[in-house]
Amino acid sequence: MGNETMARMRCAEALVRALELEGVRHVFGHPGHGNTNILDAIYDSSQIDFKLTRHEQAAAHIADGYARISGDIGVCCASVGPGPANMVMGLASAAAASSPVVAIFGGVISRWVGRGQLQETSPFYGLPDQSFVQVLQPVVKKVWQVQHPDLIPEIVRKACALARAGNPGPVAIEIPWDLQAAFHEFDDIPNPGQFSYARRVRAEAQAVARAADALHRASTPVIVAGYGAVLADAGAEILELAEKLGAPVATSYAAKGIVAEDHPLSLGNVGWLGHPNAHEMIREHADVVLAVGFSFSDLSTCWWTEGMPFVKQNRFIQIDIDANQIGRTYPVEVGLLGDAKATLQETIGALSAKGAPPARKENLELTAKVKSGFRMEVPGEESDAQGMEPLRVVEELRRFLPKDILFSLDTGDHNHYFGAFFPIYSPRRLLYPGGWTPMGFGPTSIIGGKLARPDLPAVCVTGDGGFLMVCQEVITAVEWGLPVIWVVFNNQTLGAIRGGQLASYGGRVIGTEFCENADYAALARSLRAEGLTVSRYAEIEDAIGHALACGRPCVVDMRIARDPAPPPIAGMWFEPERDEIPPRPRS
Repeated sequence: MGNETMARMRCAEALVRALELEGVRHVFGHPGHGNTNILDAIYDSSQIDFKLTRHEQAAAHIADGYARISGDIGVCCASVGPGPANMVMGLASAAAASSPVVAIFGGVISRWVGRGQLQETSPFYGLPDQSFVQVLQPVVKKVWQVQHPDLIPEIVRKACALARAGNPGPVAIEIPWDLQAAFHEFDDIPNPGQFSYARRVRAEAQAVARAADALHRASTPVIVAGYGAVLADAGAEILELAEKLGAPVATSYAAKGIVAEDHPLSLGNVGWLGHPNAHEMIREHADVVLAVGFSFSDLSTCWWTEGMPFVKQNRFIQIDIDANQIGRTYPVEVGLLGDAKATLQETIGALSAKGAPPARKENLELTAKVKSGFRMEVPGEESDAQGMEPLRVVEELRRFLPKDILFSLDTGDHNHYFGAFFPIYSPRRLLYPGGWTPMGFGPTSIIGGKLARPDLPAVCVTGDGGFLMVCQEVITAVEWGLPVIWVVFNNQTLGAIRGGQLASYGGRVIGTEFCENADYAALARSLRAEGLTVSRYAEIEDAIGHALACGRPCVVDMRIARDPAPPPIAGMWFEPERDEIPPRPRS
C-alpha cells in the first residue's frame, strides 16, 4: 500500500488509519469517555476490530500475549486517568519480557489542563505540571503526548517502530479527548515501510571470528538461550550450531521450546526453577558458555550464586542486540553486539570453514551420560487422598495434552513444578510472566495468544489466587468464541508465599491461607463457560479430554494438596541473611 491521500476527518480517524497501515488487526481495551472517539473510528474500520475486555489490566496482558505469540505488536486502548492507571501492571509485565505492546489512551481536555478536570492527575498535591504520563515512563520505552493533529500519523509510526526495534518493549500514546474529536485536513499518511530499516544487525566480523575460534577449540561448549533468541526467531540457528558442535542447549524459563525439549541435546531450563541436567552440565563440565539473547538475570542465575549454575571456570561468549546486556554481570571473552539470528548465521559460517570440532563426539556422549543420570520419582496413585501432588499432575497433564499447544503460566507455586518438568517443543508456545511476575498474567495473556494462533489448543495453568484476580475475563473468551482451557491449582493458599513463610518464620503463616474455598467450576458456569472439578488423578484424562473436545472455554478446578512434596529442581530461592526464627505458636 502506498501513500494514502486523506480528506478532512476527525483526528481519531487518522489515528485508526495509521494503525491500519501498521497491519494492526485487533485493539484490546475498555471504553470510557476519554477514548470513545477512538472506538467510534474503529467502528468504521474494515481492518481493525475492537475487543472488549472486562478490565484494562487484562487488556494490556492480552495485548502482551498476542504480541508474544504472533511476533508483532499488540495494541491496547483505555480512557483517561483510571484506564491507563489500570494498564500499568500489564505494561510493566510487557517491559520485563521485551514484548512490543502499544498502549493508546485519552487525555484531559487540552485547554483546561491544570484546573482539576475529571480524572486529571495534574493538580494532585499542588503540582500543576505533573501529567499521568510520568507514571508510565518507568514501564515503557517512550510516551508520546499528541499536541497537534499533524503529528498523529508520525507518532503512531514512530511508536510502532520503537516497540518493535532492538530490544522490543511497550510504548504509549496519549491523545487528548478534545483533540480526538477535532476535524483536521490531513494531506496523506505515508506507508511505514518507507521509513523501515534492516532489523537483522550483524556483529562485527572480527568478533564473529574470535567467537568461532573459541567454540571450535572448546572441549565442552554449552549454549544457553534466552528470550532474546526467541524474539530473533533464532531457534533453527541454535539447533544447527548445537549439532555442529555437539553442544547441549539450556534455556531460560521464558525461552523453553527454542529447541524442542525432547531433543537429545536439550538440557531444559536453568535458574531458580532449573532442571538438574542443565545445572550439572554447566557447573561440572562446561568450559565455554555461548549465551544467546540470555540476560543472566537473578532468576536465571539463582541471584548470581556460584554454581547455580554458572561458575568462575566458565568462559563466556555473549550475543545480544542490547549493548547494555553484554558483560553486565559476568565477564565475557567475546561480546557480539547484534541480532541473534543473523550473528549466529555468521558464526556458523565461520565455524564451518574450520572443519569438524575435535571434541564433538565426546560432547555428545557426555550430554547423554548427564541426562541419563537424572531420574524423577513421581508420587503414586494413593497420594491424592489429601489433595493431588503437583508433580504427578504435571506428568498427567503433559501425557494427555497434545504435544503442540499454547501454554501460559501464572505466577505462583505451580511454577516450581512446571518450569523444569513440563516440556515445551516449539518456540513462541510458552507465555511466562517474566521478571515482573504479576498474578493474573497467565489467565489473561492466554486469551491473546489463542487469538494470535487459533489453530493451536490454548491452556493456562494458574493458582487459585491469581485466577481470582482476573477470573472475570473467562466471559471475555466466551464472547470472543475462544476455547481457552484454564487449569486452576486449587490449594486454598497463596502457596509460594506461604511456603516461604513456613521456612523463614518458625512455621508461622499470615495472610496466605483462604478460610473459604471457591467453587471454580461453578464460577466458570456462571460466566457461560464449561466448568469441571478434578480431585483424583484418575479423573484427569477425562477432564482434559472433555475440555479439549467441547469447543468452548473451560475451567478445570484441580484440587491440589496444601503441603505438597517439593519438586526436585536444581535452583534455589534467595533469602536475605537474618537470625533464625524458632518455631513458635500464634499468640
